Amino acid sequence: MAEESREKVRIKYYECNMTKQEHLLAYLAFAAAIGVILFIYYHVWIVSIAGGLLIAIAQEKNYSKSVIRKRQGKLRMQFKEFLEIISISVSGGSGRSMENAVADSLRELQMIYNKDSDIVREIGLIVTDYRQAGIPMSRGFAELGERSEIDDIVSFAAIYKTIEGKTSDFGYIISQTRDIIKDKSEITMEIETSITSAKSETYMMLVLPLVLVVVMSVMGSGFLDSLFTTALGRGAATVGVICTFVSYVLASRAAEIQV
Repeated sequence: MAEESREKVRIKYYECNMTKQEHLLAYLAFAAAIGVILFIYYHVWIVSIAGGLLIAIAQEKNYSKSVIRKRQGKLRMQFKEFLEIISISVSGGSGRSMENAVADSLRELQMIYNKDSDIVREIGLIVTDYRQAGIPMSRGFAELGERSEIDDIVSFAAIYKTIEGKTSDFGYIISQTRDIIKDKSEITMEIETSITSAKSETYMMLVLPLVLVVVMSVMGSGFLDSLFTTALGRGAATVGVICTFVSYVLASRAAEIQV
């Protein structure tokens, strides 16, 4: 019974952990936004509402995937901070064991993050398993690597399993592991910064046509009446809608770079 309860609190970070309410709110938000875009191009309420409700299904799924990636990225950065803490703790000939360093890191992690953060909860589980059930910490980190599918954690778990109880030089090894993961994280952050800048420019370019259509419609003079009333205008509007959504999808996919 205790084992079953222990397993229930373990999150699979590669799966969506959003609640039904969060899924519903995201879906409604996308349906409303897409409906507004369609209305700008078509000026037909039925098309706008129906199109928004249908397209929002796919967009909400993409959003759920992005939430997974963001949470994994957040845990990766938190784990890097955890490595910094234990590396300092076991280095410099302090003689502290790896197990004590991991356990003591909880206090500092709680000072940096809140007690409900993923890294605090996960390290807490590893420490609890070690102290109460005698489960080796290497196994705990390996299991976290499996549930998170984060390469840095998987690599650390493999290294920890190799050196656990077999060497007195684990402080140096942990320090080297931290440096490698830190370098990788810095490269990742540089790439993500460049991507974020490019995404902002892309989204601005996607919004400009919508703004132009709205402004020209509001200005009157019947300049865009043919866009909303004739077959040729409907066709042009459809091309505009397709280009807008295809550009958005391509921009989103291009940002999904794994380092």
